[in-house]
Amino acid sequence: MTSQLPTADQEDPSDEQKIRTLLDAWGEASEAGDLTAQMQLMTDDVIFLTTGSAPMRRKQFAEAFSAMIAMVHLTCRSNVQEITISGDLALCWNLLEVSFTPVEGGQTRKHAGNVLTALRRGSDGQWRIWRDANLLTLV
Repeated sequence: MTSQLPTADQEDPSDEQKIRTLLDAWGEASEAGDLTAQMQLMTDDVIFLTTGSAPMRRKQFAEAFSAMIAMVHLTCRSNVQEITISGDLALCWNLLEVSFTPVEGGQTRKHAGNVLTALRRGSDGQWRIWRDANLLTLV
């Protein structure tokens, strides 16, 4: 019996690729209004920092997202600039564009800017959003 060595496409994805996949999944969940999927992508002690608002913890994020998604449809586009990983912590700098289109019709508003996300690898080996500083402004 012969054994085969794994090919590059059979190897486990790198931590950087896992983080990129998480960010893509976050964008897809945001566009779909899928709060359940988003909650699985963040730690229990997550904190979101946004311009002009108090820091939001997990519960406040869920409430704000639920209220927002009832009023608008989101379109997200991200462009990862840098990912740095050290042990079970990672930092990601991302340029993000989010368009908000009212569900009942009306003009789309586009916001864009820098996002700095700290991620933490859990005991299950999965990366999750731990801290997120979102500096989007209306463009």
